[in-house]
Amino acid sequence: MQVQDKHYNFFTMKDVKKTLKEAKPGLVLAVVIGTAGYVFTKVMQSHLLEPLLVALLLGIIIRSVNKDKKKYEAGISLAPLIFIPVGILFYGLHNLNFAKLTEVSPASLTLLFAVMFVYITVILCLGKALKLKKQITYLSAAGSAICGASAIAVVAPAIEAEPEDVSISLLAVALSAFIGFALILPLCAGLFNMTSLNYSFLSGATLQFTGLVKVASFHTPFLRNDMSQEAMQSLALTVKAVRYLGLLVVIPLFSSFTKNKLAAPWFLWAFLIAGLIGTWLYSTQKIFFNTALIPQIQFIHNISWAIAMAAIGLNADVRGLLTHNGSKALIITFTGFVAAVGALIAGLYFIGRI
Repeated sequence: MQVQDKHYNFFTMKDVKKTLKEAKPGLVLAVVIGTAGYVFTKVMQSHLLEPLLVALLLGIIIRSVNKDKKKYEAGISLAPLIFIPVGILFYGLHNLNFAKLTEVSPASLTLLFAVMFVYITVILCLGKALKLKKQITYLSAAGSAICGASAIAVVAPAIEAEPEDVSISLLAVALSAFIGFALILPLCAGLFNMTSLNYSFLSGATLQFTGLVKVASFHTPFLRNDMSQEAMQSLALTVKAVRYLGLLVVIPLFSSFTKNKLAAPWFLWAFLIAGLIGTWLYSTQKIFFNTALIPQIQFIHNISWAIAMAAIGLNADVRGLLTHNGSKALIITFTGFVAAVGALIAGLYFIGRI
């Protein structure tokens, strides 16, 4: 029995069971596809493969060949509402580490924040000039300036993004990232005769995906070697970790832009609290936290978001990915990347490191 009035909806246990029964096929399908995407990336053992991106692509492919879409609609609509908040909580616990700020010099921090500002400003301005849907623009800016697929997953619910918005922005950011990784950064390294130190900072400050940051140093043997590859990777990842803090700015900022009023979604506070707890664990129990907890935390937020991305792919209209929005998103993300690289190189030259 369902009792409704002007203000409230009351549901009996029978209603809950009915809803879960309707959602079960879609939820199971999202879990299977998301898990398959995660397992595939682990089996391949390649930093170039992002679990969230693979799960999204698998979801899009399954949707395009699946004829019985209505059977799964309820579950694939519910899956992101369940798994994205879980992923946000554990992502904050693992990545929102305020202690990383102390590991980067003030001059480098200033330069890094300037690069993030350029990233976001260029993408927002271009998105407006091209009349791109604002949700796609905001997701592209967050994914580019901060942390790729993870930032898109966090920001999407704050700006009420549709599945097509998430799919378009993630694919555009990913393609720009791979072009930048394979062509733009090595070209800059050779053109400016970069040291290993400068190239590590460049990759950590501009590349969108952590996996690309991890392997960037292994693809530039022509660098002027002033540090080991392990030290290069450590520095690049530290710089990348500082970028995660930008989510504390872009989540309320883009949410407010979307709603045309000051707004801070509830999960922002959960994300912040999780980050504070993670920072405390990292600072006070560093060895135990690194060896015992991080693998489990990584697994939970990666598998949660892989399932959510699989559901988003299943929910996305493939035709929407082939519209002008897709090409516009690629233009703004790639231009944002080039502008960020240019800003960082100009900053390095200004402070005398080039």
